Amino acid sequence: MKFRSISTFVFIYFGTVLAFSPSVNAATFQTNFTQSLTGADASKGDIWLNSVTQDGTKFNNFSFINKVDILSNTPITNVEPGSTSTPGDKNNNTGAASTDKGDKASSPIAVSGLKDPTGAEIATFLGNKNLNNIIDTEDAGSFKMNLFFDSSIQKDNTGLDNLFFWERGMNSDLGIQAIDSTGKLIGTFLQLNRQDQKDAGYSIDTTEIDGAQEVGSWGVQLKQLGVTSLSGIQITTNANYNGPDFKVIARNGPAYYQAPPSPPKQVPEPNTAAALGLFAVGALRVVKKKSLVTA
Repeated sequence: MKFRSISTFVFIYFGTVLAFSPSVNAATFQTNFTQSLTGADASKGDIWLNSVTQDGTKFNNFSFINKVDILSNTPITNVEPGSTSTPGDKNNNTGAASTDKGDKASSPIAVSGLKDPTGAEIATFLGNKNLNNIIDTEDAGSFKMNLFFDSSIQKDNTGLDNLFFWERGMNSDLGIQAIDSTGKLIGTFLQLNRQDQKDAGYSIDTTEIDGAQEVGSWGVQLKQLGVTSLSGIQITTNANYNGPDFKVIARNGPAYYQAPPSPPKQVPEPNTAAALGLFAVGALRVVKKKSLVTA
């Protein structure tokens, strides 16, 4: 065999190996989650964020959105009798950002549906670990919002991302810029582009769509925003961004992982407890009877 042929074979071989290597297809960060449902319903149920792994470091010390100031949000219009925010003949796709969840997922409050959401409602859907509680954006709409985290986010020397975004569909962009505690813009504007998303490893099927879509992710460091600390971010979109449907959290301080508490001990069902009680009473009577006979 000629050397050229051997080289070609080796190149093809290692190329094939790399193509199937998990490390090659790994996202900027790995999303570790637990799904409440299985099979075809997995994308419709709760998807709980457990932790994030990046560069071999697993952590779950997060800051969540706890306040939202809506600066602008294209309003929902033409709400006729019988219209709905769900797919179908009566579907109303006007407006811009609204709250959304998996078809069978839980949520702290009801989705906004055909009512323009309040800042408090958006904060509620972003401010939890359920990755199937998101903000849905209509393709032709636009918004500008200030999102505040529950703690200040500080730059460190870990090399890990500070902000983590998930976007349903992997087909939209999102504009972000850091803000201080008063909502003042600081640093530089950054556009998160759809082609830069990485596969997050799960899909979601929410009320405003009629099928499961893959979820992509972006990771952002504070230095990319030109700041060393921030209290929140201003997010923007317009018709050119193709309606981002997203979730965002932040890393809170140096990365660390805290294992969740052990599940509580299972309490016997009422019928089981009653049966055990009767058994105990019966056993006690037998013991007493034996004691009397012995006496």
